[in-house]
Formats: sequence, C-alpha cells, structure tokens
Amino acid sequence: SAFGPCSPPQPPQPFEYSHASCNPAVSMPVKLSVGLMILGAIVAASSDLSFNGQGYTLILINDACTAAYGVCIRFFLANHKMTQNSLLLYNSAFGAMGLGAFMCVAMPDELQRSLAFHEWGESYFYFLFFSAAAAGCILNYAIFLCTSRNSALTTTVIGCLKNVGTSYIGIIVGGDYVFSYLNFAGLNLSIAGSLVYSYITFKG
Repeated sequence: SAFGPCSPPQPPQPFEYSHASCNPAVSMPVKLSVGLMILGAIVAASSDLSFNGQGYTLILINDACTAAYGVCIRFFLANHKMTQNSLLLYNSAFGAMGLGAFMCVAMPDELQRSLAFHEWGESYFYFLFFSAAAAGCILNYAIFLCTSRNSALTTTVIGCLKNVGTSYIGIIVGGDYVFSYLNFAGLNLSIAGSLVYSYITFKG
C-alpha cells in the first residue's frame, strides 16, 4: 500500500455518475462527508514519509478500476433486465477467463510454479485454500448485494470502513509505519468522513 500498513480509506470515485444515473438527489451533507474523506487522503499522502511513486500509481489505478466496477454493477442492475445472480455469474466467468488469458501471456511460468508448490499435499493447505476461495465468493456476493440495495458510492464507503480496524492495528503491530502527525491526522479525517457518510446514509 502506498500509505504503509495504515492506508486511509481511498476516496470514493463513483460519485457523480452513480448518483446521476441511479440516485439523482444528493444531499449537501453527503457531498461534504465525501469531500472530507478525499481531503483526509490528500493530507495523509502529502506527509507520507515512505513515499513510493509506483505504489501510489498502482493505488490510483486500483481506485479507478474499483470505481468503474461499482458503477457498472449498479448501471446493469438498474437499467437492464438482468438478475443479481445472473450478473454475478457473468462477472465471475468473464473475469476468470480474462485473468487466465492474462496469466498465460504475462506470466507463462506461473502455472508450473503453482503446481510445483510443496504444500499441495498438506491437509491444512487445502482447508486454507478453499476457505479463502469461499471467502472471496462471499465477499463478491456481498458487494453485489450492497450495490443493488444501495449505490456504488455506499458500497465504496462501506469498503473504506473495513479499513478502520486494520489501519489502527497496522500502526501498532505493522512495524513499517513511519509516524507523522500530519499523516495520522489525514488518516483520521478520512475515517471520520466514512463514519459521517454512513451515519447520514443509513439514518435517512
């Protein structure tokens, strides 16, 4: 992560398009809470003592892809006669084919290295492997469910909130966090924006 072990919640990007197409009424408190999250991320990044350009570039690409992903889910569920389960099936199928093709082209030796992994014969490895796969399926379904019932922006903010615990734990036990008051303040600003947005959204 570009911010070390306590990466602040990334600014939600699917804001304008998502609400313009699916939720036209956006209150000022919602806009201010999103702005607070973005401000916190900027403040934290501006004082990051372990700045890594490649890390920040990958983070921003990930943010853009995540935003587009959430908006596309909401768009197809709202504007096309496609059930949530059908969209989830197509998303998983095409995603698996795309990832498989990418690995064959960009990482041709990865399959052989995976098959040669020395822990394949261990029972605990099978348990952990399939548990991780099941957790991924549950997470993907939860993303679709949250986006279909709320909005792409709400799903993004909820995703940011899950970083609250890991952020503070990372500060304490991570070992590679370079502390600065400005970075820590930005982290807390971003988390406060997430909490305010959640309160406003679910109260209303």
